[in-house]
Amino acid sequence: MLGQTLKHFEIEEMLGKGGMGIVYRSRDTKLQRRVALKVLSAGITADPEKRKRFLQEARAAARVTHPSIAQVYDVDEANGVTFIAMELVEGRTVSELILKKELDLLGAIDIAIQVGEGLEKAHEAGIVHRDIKPANVMLTKDGHAKVLDFGLAKLGDPDPALGEGSPGLSDMSTLAQTQIGTVMGTAAYMSPEQVKGAVLDFRSDIFSLGVMIFEMATWESPFRRANLMETMHSVAFDETPTLCSIRPNLPVALQRIVSRCLRKRPEDRYQSASALVHDLKMLRRDTESGWLRPTSLKDRLADVVDRVRHLTRGEYAWLIGGTLVLALIITSGFAGIPWGSIVGILLAGLFVYRYLKNHPHRLLESVVRKVSKIPEVRLITVTDRNITVVVDRPVPQLYGRINGYMSSCNKKLFFGKPLSVTIRHDLGKAQFDRMLNDSGVHYVRNDAPNEV
Repeated sequence: MLGQTLKHFEIEEMLGKGGMGIVYRSRDTKLQRRVALKVLSAGITADPEKRKRFLQEARAAARVTHPSIAQVYDVDEANGVTFIAMELVEGRTVSELILKKELDLLGAIDIAIQVGEGLEKAHEAGIVHRDIKPANVMLTKDGHAKVLDFGLAKLGDPDPALGEGSPGLSDMSTLAQTQIGTVMGTAAYMSPEQVKGAVLDFRSDIFSLGVMIFEMATWESPFRRANLMETMHSVAFDETPTLCSIRPNLPVALQRIVSRCLRKRPEDRYQSASALVHDLKMLRRDTESGWLRPTSLKDRLADVVDRVRHLTRGEYAWLIGGTLVLALIITSGFAGIPWGSIVGILLAGLFVYRYLKNHPHRLLESVVRKVSKIPEVRLITVTDRNITVVVDRPVPQLYGRINGYMSSCNKKLFFGKPLSVTIRHDLGKAQFDRMLNDSGVHYVRNDAPNEV
């Protein structure tokens, strides 16, 4: 489309291509200014009802103005083409800065504050971004952060009024085949409710910003895994690693902020972007001054209560069991109970401990037995707490069924990290043969070794 004109916009140069369409540097001949013109792909706007709904949403986004939001100037159609004219933001994306490790702690906090302030303004207008990630935040030459594509990410979602949800774990395999580049770039920043297809609100953006802060501070993503299914499973179920486990000596206050952003349940996160920005500004002030704010007794107690609130059922059992054993030993000293009885109780406890310690292995074996009965399954290997399942073809219902087995299994887990499953369908013969000779093989279909 180079050299063409859409309404009063002259297209000059292609800037990039994404899941929604192609972005061009263009000139607005009416106002004599350069703009970014996003020409939407025909596949996205083919449905008239969907196109109408999108135009309404994009125009609503255009009414939100904030220094940290790339302004939407116009949304229109010409010659059968739907396009969006936006502020042309020149600079580098935050993803580039992370990749080159060019962000220091203060720089990361500054960006997070500016993005949070933009979110606050948009949320007040009832608009959720849905795709906050480093690639969608541009840092200009003068150091200002600008959030791109605000209010436009909803285009790919079904209409909630029609009773449809966003793609979840069970049908993401189909989506991955058609939008693998787009989804893989976004999945690591989705909120758990987004992955599960639940209704979204502004707290989904807060989770995504928390992932982005984590990555800016450590230069690593907390949930990104080897493939789409593993990444989405990690977002939905895995515990978030601590910042200091990846990059030591980061402020404790930053860990507290990120941890609160990344709670799996929306009600456990910050309940507004303004509350998050307030904490980030306090952290920035303390970091810039070099003063380490002492943790107050109130904050310490809050941290303890917060940890207790988020214990798993197994961890609760260990806490209660340990407290009871300690109480028994202390009580026996005062009551004169023979030490032989205490030793007997401790031995019984040791047998219970051994039973619980081997419980995850029994659960894994149970999942292997169930999954091996599925006709499409060729090979199953087990490494630590992960099961790898090789299947003939990526049937969506198959993914949902296997993940269902694993979810049911994890509900019975008493302690430790959740068990996980990796589903593979794209193995060549050499890869399959290597897995077949692995020591962790637990099941091989009779005809599997002869297949190419």
